[in-house]
Amino acid sequence: MRQRPTSAHAFTLIELAVVMAIILTLGALAWSNLWRLRPRAQLADASSELVALVHGARQHALATGNDVAVMVFPTYAASGATGRVIVYEDGNADFFSDLGTVNFAGYDPAVQKHGTRSQIVADYDFPRTVVVGPAAGAGPAAALVAPLAGIPINVDCSFCKADGDRRGAIRFDSRGRAFFYGGNTGVGQPAADVVGGSLSVAAPEVGGQRTLIITSGTGSVTLHNRGG
Repeated sequence: MRQRPTSAHAFTLIELAVVMAIILTLGALAWSNLWRLRPRAQLADASSELVALVHGARQHALATGNDVAVMVFPTYAASGATGRVIVYEDGNADFFSDLGTVNFAGYDPAVQKHGTRSQIVADYDFPRTVVVGPAAGAGPAAALVAPLAGIPINVDCSFCKADGDRRGAIRFDSRGRAFFYGGNTGVGQPAADVVGGSLSVAAPEVGGQRTLIITSGTGSVTLHNRGG
């Protein structure tokens, strides 16, 4: 009985090498694409986290009847962070006073102390790929229209100090209104007659940028996207 010749044959070393080279090339391309997407994802996560922190701080103030501060430390760089945000419930009602044992002017974000009737509600560190910025915020000529007109968005943080550690804070009172500390008015007094404040974060590696808008009278927070 005649046997049919088999068409199966073993892979040669050259064929195996070609297959492995193709697999490695495709893997490298996939990893490169994932690495480029990582800063974009972290920027989206950071901006969403900031919105949640600010909104949560306002809700906490309404629920407890205590002032709640959202402190921003753009130059905090410990443990690989590029900035730190701390939410502080001011149960002692003296956090923005020089008389407070723990106060905003001398607050150390690395230690995170609190008063006897106060507490740290939450904190958040920016990942390495996300920073407070850029310096021009949403852009040098950027401006909002009514009813948000008057809130500056052409700076990275409208309520942060202009020099030093550049700290800034949003204080929500028991009625949910927002007050801003740390700008050119000094860290102990809120900025006067402001419609609201803004905070921009960016991912320099990909050019993406997000700007948080906080209104004074209602304490509402919205997010504006630009690039990325």
